[in-house]
Amino acid sequence: MNKITASIEFSFKGEVFKPSVILNLDEIMQKHQAIPSLHQLLASLHKIDNYSYEYEMLLSEDIQFSDAQGSASDFMTDNQFDQVAFEHDWHQQQLVKKLAPLIKQQLDIDDINQHPKLKSVIISAYTMGSELNHG
Repeated sequence: MNKITASIEFSFKGEVFKPSVILNLDEIMQKHQAIPSLHQLLASLHKIDNYSYEYEMLLSEDIQFSDAQGSASDFMTDNQFDQVAFEHDWHQQQLVKKLAPLIKQQLDIDDINQHPKLKSVIISAYTMGSELNHG
């Protein structure tokens, strides 16, 4: 399971705010296919109005990440999370899970991750085929 804590710290009217949330990244990705704006998510979860000065202060600060679990930890560097790379990897992992029975049946390979070049070719071929069918 991929989880990560997203938090932000900012000052407003002399008070320090530290909104934080633990994100179940698998749930979010399954629902949205991408991670939505975390600034907006933190604001709404902590009842910060999108039209307030408080919200503007929140937007001016970078989100800090911590406590990454699962493969999400591979995308952490100095409290920063490479969201784009995680999303790309997550989609590839979902595709590999989807193709695993076919790979087992046709190639008798139990774990395609043990064959990175073949995995890359299969993913590329699948992606190209999908693009041809949808575009």
